[in-house]
Amino acid sequence: MLTTNRDCKHHVKRNAIPSLGEIEGRVAVLEIVAQSALTHVFDEGEVDIDAAFLSQIRRAMHRKCKELKLDGEDTASALSYAEELIEAAVNSSHPIHQ
Repeated sequence: MLTTNRDCKHHVKRNAIPSLGEIEGRVAVLEIVAQSALTHVFDEGEVDIDAAFLSQIRRAMHRKCKELKLDGEDTASALSYAEELIEAAVNSSHPIHQ
């Protein structure tokens, strides 16, 4: 995974393979951004739009897992994680969703 700021510098150690800490940090940031964005969307409180949006997200998740050629167990794990993230966002949003 090439990162311009890290891998194209001169006079520093370069490593195109991110560390586990880098990956964990990026996942944490993505999780926070995704949950915050979803919570904001759901705060608007339009249940029909929210249901359609959730359906669209779920379809996109299935397509992405298929595109990445994840096996059944990895796909199930990814989709389960996504559902947990969505559920947390819904629970954090307007009481109409609870």
